[in-house]
Amino acid sequence: MKLRASVAALLCVFGAEAGARELDLSLSNDTALLRYATPISYSGTGHTDADFGFMYTESNNVMILGGIEMMGEAGSHAPGMHFGVGIKGYGVSLDSGDDIGSVALGAKAWFVPPKQNRMGMVGQLYFGPDVTTFGDGEQFWDFSLRGEYEVLPEAAVYVGYRNVRAKLSQKRDVDLDKGWHLGLRMSF
Repeated sequence: MKLRASVAALLCVFGAEAGARELDLSLSNDTALLRYATPISYSGTGHTDADFGFMYTESNNVMILGGIEMMGEAGSHAPGMHFGVGIKGYGVSLDSGDDIGSVALGAKAWFVPPKQNRMGMVGQLYFGPDVTTFGDGEQFWDFSLRGEYEVLPEAAVYVGYRNVRAKLSQKRDVDLDKGWHLGLRMSF
């Protein structure tokens, strides 16, 4: 039931936006993460995106996320390097009956070698401390690192490592996702 409600809510968000910027699907043996991002503003040196996502695990755990990320070039002394900062809200429902909410701050780095512009490395870390993590959780982490290759101007494939972890009130850690995944990122 919680899977149906989460999918329905996410589809409403997708349907509310016209002209998606990016659709990203990553899969492992245990998890599927679908992410959608759309630009909400541009400046001379970067852009701000709204980001929404849904994760489902083999253990029947469900996570939804939404946030805003600001990305820009690092400057002329670091060609191909982009940095970003953001804020994301996470809602997690575990099969054990525990529910977690977290507001997390984070950073993202994206490097595209100037002479190899079809390849790239992306890393991000979001952290929600005890003061902004609620429900049955005390802390929340979302870390990922990936290498990607642009097969078409609008599509890239990637392999990466992701660790999404929550520290519960009972002083135990739960990994929603921990391991390698394959993905496809499409731009519209």
